[in-house]
Amino acid sequence: VGSTMPPKLLDGTALAFCLENPKRSSSKVYERYERYKHAKTVAEALQLGATRSDITNDVKSGHCTLLDQPQRDPETGERLAKQQRIDPPVELPQSEQQNPSGDGASVPTIASVESSVPNSEPSSVQGCQTEKSEKKSPLQEVDLSFAKLDGKPIKFVKRTMGEARRLLSPEGLAEAEKSGYKFCLKDKENLSKWLVQLKDLNPDGKLAADLQKHNLDAQIDLELILPDAFPMEPPFARVVYPQLRGGYVFERGGICFEPLTVKGWVPSMTLPALAIAIKGIFDYGEVRVAGVGDKATRTVKHYTEEGARKDHSVISAAHRGGESSTYGSIRNYSS
Repeated sequence: VGSTMPPKLLDGTALAFCLENPKRSSSKVYERYERYKHAKTVAEALQLGATRSDITNDVKSGHCTLLDQPQRDPETGERLAKQQRIDPPVELPQSEQQNPSGDGASVPTIASVESSVPNSEPSSVQGCQTEKSEKKSPLQEVDLSFAKLDGKPIKFVKRTMGEARRLLSPEGLAEAEKSGYKFCLKDKENLSKWLVQLKDLNPDGKLAADLQKHNLDAQIDLELILPDAFPMEPPFARVVYPQLRGGYVFERGGICFEPLTVKGWVPSMTLPALAIAIKGIFDYGEVRVAGVGDKATRTVKHYTEEGARKDHSVISAAHRGGESSTYGSIRNYSS
């Protein structure tokens, strides 16, 4: 890169960071770099805690390389080639063919929507160890014929099917195992509710120490619920087990941090990237174990979806729907 000015950092710009952390150990920027160094795009890096200044400085200093790689369509999560959107073929029902203007209220059947998948990864940064660059074959086909998506908006159908295919494919399962998370589909009809298990927590973190102290598995269970407006609106996320406190986790399990708010959400962010972002605040934040609940069923009695949504609504309103400038004081809220 040299001393030239880096190009404009668009959210979809692909990049690769040096995996060997070049920052001063024990500094805040070192901790941030540890969270965002696995990001594949500017948007992912921002969601994992980087600032645009961090990325710009990393590019200038040679710790990050911007890559000529297809970007994701924010509506579908699919890759774009040379800034041109490639829409998959959609066979519209007869009623929609007669109404070309459409209002998005009805959608094609699940069999009529096909999603494309990424087939490449970032290349290496010169002089640094990064994610290996390999051309990948298309994902193995996943049978989603059990899903019933009639009446759902077409953007929701296309994106949720694409996410489900990636997550449930052998390749997606292998990537999840490697990255320390696991997605289990809870709502097979609408593909809208997932149990997410976060594993491989930072062994030096406070949360990992608490889990060991309470003789609990080194795992956090979350629930992700996709609204009908997904991907233009963010998923709803809550902690299921164990009982946590502090950081961005609130009394009834609600999670409120910028990427989960309307203003902070980036539509191109995938569900695995969101899981990794949440894992980052658990690994390096002030989240602690507050109770063990029922170990056998891995539940906490007062952790309900309704209660968690109330948590999220109150905190989100306090931060004007996710305005980034208000998040510096979020730690002042107690769980």
